[in-house]
Amino acid sequence: MISGDILRGYNDIIVLGLLSEKDSYGYNLLQEITARSGHSYQMKETTLYSVLSRLEKNGMVRSYEGSETMGRKRTYFHITGDGFRYFQEKCEEWIETRELIDRFALRPALAPPPEPAVTGLNLEREKAPERNRDGHR
Repeated sequence: MISGDILRGYNDIIVLGLLSEKDSYGYNLLQEITARSGHSYQMKETTLYSVLSRLEKNGMVRSYEGSETMGRKRTYFHITGDGFRYFQEKCEEWIETRELIDRFALRPALAPPPEPAVTGLNLEREKAPERNRDGHR
C-alpha cells in the first residue's frame, strides 16, 4: 500500500486526470482511484472532498446536480478549461520530478553492487614485505 503522505501533493493530478476523461461524482471517483491503483492507494473520502472543494474554489472544477439515486441527487464535478491547463502543468511537473528522483534512486538501485570493502585482513596482507624466490625477505 502506498503511503497517502507520499501522494498528498499529487491528489490534484489524480482527481483532475479522472475528471479530464469524464464528469463524475465523489463515490465513483474514489472507486476509480482504488481500481486504477491496483488497490495500492485508497484515497480517504475526506481527502477527496477537500481536494474537490479546493479545486472548485480555485475555478479548476465546477459542480452540478446530476441524476437522482436512491432518493438523493448526486453532485457531479466537471473540469474547467483552467483546470485542464493546471492539470497539464502538474503533469509536466510530475515528469520532471520523476526524472530527478530516478537520478538518485532508480539508477543506483539497478547498478551492479559495489566492490566489497577492503578489510583489515586484506590490508595486512598488502603490507607484508615481499619475499624473494627462496622465500626469504
